[in-house]
Amino acid sequence: MAHIRKTESGNYEVFMDMGKDPATGKRNRISKTFNTKREAKDWVAKKRQEKTMGIGTSLTKISVEKYLKRWLEDYALPKLSPTTYAGYEMIVTKHIIPALGALKLKEVKPLHIQSYQNKKLKKGRLDGKEGGLSKKTVLQHHRILNRAFKQAVLWQLISYNPVKAVPAPSPEKPEIRTLSIEEVEHLLNKAGNSWLYYFIYVAVNTGMRRGELLGLGWNHIDFNGKTIQVTRTLVKTKKTGMVYKGPKNKSSRRVISIAEDDTKILKKLKIKQNENKLLFGPEYQNNNLVFCKSDGSKIYPNTTTNRFKLLAKRIGLNSVSLHDLRHTHATLMLQAGVHPKVVQERLGHSTITTTLDTYSHVIPSMQKESVDKYKKFMNS
Repeated sequence: MAHIRKTESGNYEVFMDMGKDPATGKRNRISKTFNTKREAKDWVAKKRQEKTMGIGTSLTKISVEKYLKRWLEDYALPKLSPTTYAGYEMIVTKHIIPALGALKLKEVKPLHIQSYQNKKLKKGRLDGKEGGLSKKTVLQHHRILNRAFKQAVLWQLISYNPVKAVPAPSPEKPEIRTLSIEEVEHLLNKAGNSWLYYFIYVAVNTGMRRGELLGLGWNHIDFNGKTIQVTRTLVKTKKTGMVYKGPKNKSSRRVISIAEDDTKILKKLKIKQNENKLLFGPEYQNNNLVFCKSDGSKIYPNTTTNRFKLLAKRIGLNSVSLHDLRHTHATLMLQAGVHPKVVQERLGHSTITTTLDTYSHVIPSMQKESVDKYKKFMNS
């Protein structure tokens, strides 16, 4: 409860009840004087936000644990995809809070963050095995901490972000695994006439992500125009189960051109699904999905990954992952002379820099080919 009154001098005095102090059991009543009514109202709004955050009248009392839990609920949950949020929540609750949670938010210094990162790199595993986490994993911890403390600054809970003063780990760039055309054909031959065959075929010919493919509906395919619209992704988390979400970013919502051969393959899959509808009758789950089980039900994302791993291992491609099909599509497109901007748009990368950085291994051969083409043009 807050009360604003105008004083005889023309100022505005605020009286506010912040409730009981959990430490003392006494009521916290505060007051302050301002030059204008607008300033008084802004101050009341700020104090109400602090009260909602569970801070009370003293910013120095909120712990890192209490803040991070509220940050997850009030900031991360509404903004992040279910999969990303689940990853954030795991890192915060299993790693960051046990290490830094007891500190007061305003007490956290760059040294605390640096020490946390060093310990995680040396001995940060939680699976009982010796050794630390990878630089790539600790980089994710760094990014979460930076995002959380940056928001604390914006919420005016702290005056500066201590994470900004700490260098982020620099993991080595992973080597891109690209399949040869022969390896792709081998995978398809061994996949038989299962849904996995069609999944692999479309993945390697479009560069679509796993969740995008699993969320693809027949209404997203224009057979006459030979295009696929990417408008959603299928994800699964412990809290939400399997749900459809929008693409991971604005550029991921895109239209991908496909070839005549691709439409023929997709039509074969459609015929197969229609046969399954007759076979299962009323038990068939008509989700209108391009990739589904025989009874029409959704396919779990991890099921797709595991089925692909088993197939790849069976034919001796032990190091190949499902995501490598996306890399293969991009690499083959670039090697075929397709402009990087077009490849960026097909993949749904937010910037062309991401595409060029990820597939820099292709650039040297492209440069040589471009010189050969240039010389051929000049000499013609």
